[in-house]
Amino acid sequence: MKVIDITNDKEIMYRLEENEQAVFVMENRGGEVVFELAGEEAEAHIFAFYTGKENERFSPRIIQKHLAPNTVSSATVRARLDGSSSFDFRGLVEIAKGADGSNAKQDCRALLLSADASAYASAKPELEIDTDDVTCSHAASIAPPDAGQLAYLATRGISPGQAITLIADGFFKDVKERIHKLTTENMKPFN
Repeated sequence: MKVIDITNDKEIMYRLEENEQAVFVMENRGGEVVFELAGEEAEAHIFAFYTGKENERFSPRIIQKHLAPNTVSSATVRARLDGSSSFDFRGLVEIAKGADGSNAKQDCRALLLSADASAYASAKPELEIDTDDVTCSHAASIAPPDAGQLAYLATRGISPGQAITLIADGFFKDVKERIHKLTTENMKPFN
């Protein structure tokens, strides 16, 4: 499966035709981005990473449009927020009439590393489904580092500051591993 880094791309719409498969990756990219699955068996996996510092603001909107039958899309969004940075994710899945057998997922998680950081993951992702035979799922979570993880690391002699750094570094790790499982292409590491 091909990997397309759209971090600095000016395009706002990406269209996949029949049997076309792609992994899209972006870092700190705001604004609206549309992924159209226009051909049968098209497959798009979208990975969006955000690292907020100081007073940075991010407002991404990801739209997954299923226009043909038996299409697959997934959007995985991760935000690590420090300082007084903020993050407002909005997602939309559209499945058109006749796009039976479509499978769409959205997953947005934000890690708040500062009491002043904020995130709004629109825990109400929008779904517009005009057919019956589909599978859709969504998840959203916003939280500071897990107290149990911090306590466990403290019992191992790791300072609170080091523990938060370890947790923050590991926050993107599982997603990066999923990207590598989807493709055999070598990708530059994401920070």
